[in-house]
Amino acid sequence: MPAKQLRVALDSSYLIALLCDWHAHHHRTLRSYQYWHDREAQIILPVHAILECYSVLTRMPAPYRLPPDIARQTIEGNFARTAVVVGVRSRGVWERMASLARLGFGGGRVYDALIAWCAVDAGASVLLTWNLKHFAAIALPDLEVREP
Repeated sequence: MPAKQLRVALDSSYLIALLCDWHAHHHRTLRSYQYWHDREAQIILPVHAILECYSVLTRMPAPYRLPPDIARQTIEGNFARTAVVVGVRSRGVWERMASLARLGFGGGRVYDALIAWCAVDAGASVLLTWNLKHFAAIALPDLEVREP
């Protein structure tokens, strides 16, 4: 029986650092990405992480801001053929919103939870991010959240 393929999800903070060679964490993120690639890990990209990356790349101050079409080409060109894109399952949205309310989560923490849930739903065991504190309170049992 073949071994189960390791699945690694990427947060938007990771994607931005990976795609932008001027980013302070670019080289470390690039080494991390190569590490997972060399281990033949399946890259999981939650839809929200992709769109948040696009949003950030298109609103950065000059000279770092990318025109929308270049941002799209950059993201798509790097991941369209190599990653699995996943979204939230609509059937579970009410339970998940109730869970957020019980935890007292609102605002941007909702999107972090969405990214983590999508990662788990897709079978990822690791979520890579530069924003550990954003995910600390979410604490999903089968997901290790760590920096590159």
